[in-house]
Amino acid sequence: MEVVRFADAPVYTAPDHEAIVARRLQGGEASTADFVMVGHSSFPAGAVIPMGTGSFGKIYVVTEGALTIEQADGLRHVLSPGDSIFIAPGEARAMRNDSGAPAAMIVVTPPPSR
Repeated sequence: MEVVRFADAPVYTAPDHEAIVARRLQGGEASTADFVMVGHSSFPAGAVIPMGTGSFGKIYVVTEGALTIEQADGLRHVLSPGDSIFIAPGEARAMRNDSGAPAAMIVVTPPPSR
């Protein structure tokens, strides 16, 4: 078993996520978990991630505050603690914290291709 303490979780910056504090909780550089990567992202009030796509699917689970996920067609989903969303590979999305308070989410992705 491998325990990763939040305070010791490696911090990383994803492209276009400059205002976001992201930590790797499992997989990648945090542990030898080889079937999934789990991260935690903290969004200060007003943080924005511009519209973009990814080459792999991902799941977001909001744990604090509220985050708005916008689809390419303009449809918006406001997620609160406990809400989750699956974003398929290649599906465009933007994210923002319009709540005026900090927000956070767990991010679940597949590991990098071997």
